[in-house]
Amino acid sequence: MYLRFRAKYYNEKKDRIEFGVFSAAEYLKKHGTLEKEDRNALEAFIHYFDHELPIPDYYQDEKNRQAAKSATSWFKNSAEDFIGAMNKMALILQSYQVEVERIHSKRPLGKLIYEDDFQVTILPYRDVKKKVQ
Repeated sequence: MYLRFRAKYYNEKKDRIEFGVFSAAEYLKKHGTLEKEDRNALEAFIHYFDHELPIPDYYQDEKNRQAAKSATSWFKNSAEDFIGAMNKMALILQSYQVEVERIHSKRPLGKLIYEDDFQVTILPYRDVKKKVQ
């Protein structure tokens, strides 16, 4: 089983936009009116993920920069600690009216471009991309 977190929030320049939870957290940190405790918690979660979750090599390769914009990462069931941290982060975001979806899939819904013990990164199939990003 694979799990992806997706956030929906408002941007001053555009209508409701769907992004990853980290983009939503960064946006709230820059543009939201956060309680100090919540700002610190979001920063701690971001730091945790930056230092503990492997960064897919795919993103580091210059030739993949354009394609990487379409890539999505999904947690594996084995990523229990990361999923728990994402759920806590989602609760903070939701308290500021950021909708967080949890999308489940039995298989990767695209071309597998990276895999480690905790996650997979895919380039979504065209027919799936419109439904789940």
